[in-house]
Amino acid sequence: MEKGLGSVLLCSALLRNQREGFPGQYYGTDIAPDAGYLLIPPYDSVGQLLYGDSVESLKRLDGIDLFINDSDHSSDYERLEYEVIAPKLTRRAVILGDNAHCSGELASFSRSLGRQFLFFREEPAGHWYPGAGIGISFPCRTDQGTANDVQDK
Repeated sequence: MEKGLGSVLLCSALLRNQREGFPGQYYGTDIAPDAGYLLIPPYDSVGQLLYGDSVESLKRLDGIDLFINDSDHSSDYERLEYEVIAPKLTRRAVILGDNAHCSGELASFSRSLGRQFLFFREEPAGHWYPGAGIGISFPCRTDQGTANDVQDK
């Protein structure tokens, strides 16, 4: 999380959604107690940072619509986080995994739950860094409901 710029971006979107009648809440996790210092008013009205072990923080959450996995990059820890959030996912939840270019955990998790999985690879031109990638896990189309289903029940 470092400064919390991504957190502020997501909270900005939540504030706009709230003005349009669709409230939401952001929770970010980090082990560094000084991380996320940019999450100040008005963003902190819809966002909160949970400090400490991310698995322990995730255990306290319910009703996850969007989960962005960007913590410990070991496959074992990534798998553990997915196992913890599995029963907490809403029926339209989306999961983004920034470790998908070097781990198959999100793809395996998606298959085990009958979810779709897509992978997008960065392809930098003329750069020393070969690029990373992001995995996206989302429900099969038949599980998403209709456009009129605004909230999960």
